[in-house]
Amino acid sequence: MLGKDREKKINGKKSVISSMFLFKKRIKEIFEPFNGVPMILSAQNVNYFGQESKGLGQVRGNGSLILTDSELYFEMWAPKRVLRIPTHMIKSVENPAPKWHLKKSMGRPLLKIYFTNDQGLEDSAAWLVPHLENWIQKLLSLISF
Repeated sequence: MLGKDREKKINGKKSVISSMFLFKKRIKEIFEPFNGVPMILSAQNVNYFGQESKGLGQVRGNGSLILTDSELYFEMWAPKRVLRIPTHMIKSVENPAPKWHLKKSMGRPLLKIYFTNDQGLEDSAAWLVPHLENWIQKLLSLISF
């Protein structure tokens, strides 16, 4: 019995290590196209709460978030999903930051932005990000001109 428990723990550690390797590889892939592009802010590991127009059934997941002068770019690690929002399409940033988006919460404030989507409709998206206040201030300064 002890042998099986030990095997499970070893296999669990191997699984975590291989997952970490895969995510590091994904992060590198995500950031690669931005080599040489001035980034205002970036976060390798954020938790995506979804895009309002996609509805309640979408999967929440981890990914990387990059802010440049021209766009807010998010790419989920797995499954691969991309959300590109040109900065001129961002209408506002919710401040104070909400703790809920699309009936999902982790009990902490989220970066929530409102923007015009590709179909010309008002939309929103939210992420749990490190250094939230910094993200809010940088986005507000970008959209306030």
